Amino acid sequence: MLPMTPVVLFWFRRDLRLHDNAGLYAALRSGLPVVPVFIFDPNILSALDVEDRRVSFIHAALAKLQSELAAAGSGLQVLHAPPADAFDTLCTRYRVAAVYTNRDYEPYARDRDRAIAAQLAGQGIRLHTFKDQVLHEEGEVQKQGGGYYQVYT
Repeated sequence: MLPMTPVVLFWFRRDLRLHDNAGLYAALRSGLPVVPVFIFDPNILSALDVEDRRVSFIHAALAKLQSELAAAGSGLQVLHAPPADAFDTLCTRYRVAAVYTNRDYEPYARDRDRAIAAQLAGQGIRLHTFKDQVLHEEGEVQKQGGGYYQVYT
């Protein structure tokens, strides 16, 4: 692929799979080449022990994902950096038209995603996010008479 060919990035996070992936599906439907990306975020990983089973799981899932992408004629760009730095690198490496990802609902993730969306917007790049890991998002389930549930038992 020529460096000046516009591409979209698909940012894998909790969704290390090709099937049943709302954001990846949308990226593929964009009509532009899709560059799959995974970022090892030191803000998350530095708190985990290297021997933590979650880290081992991520490595195993990434190896499987890389294998599946290779079988489909693609690959996975893996970066080890804070997301802001990683996107600076990716936007230098590629002519990024848009970034697609699935929503993450953790407080750190929401703050990170707002910052990344603003960073990308400053370069004229939109961050598209999709509901993928939940059945219903906040505000989608209302009581019969209107209003939202306050207490769950």
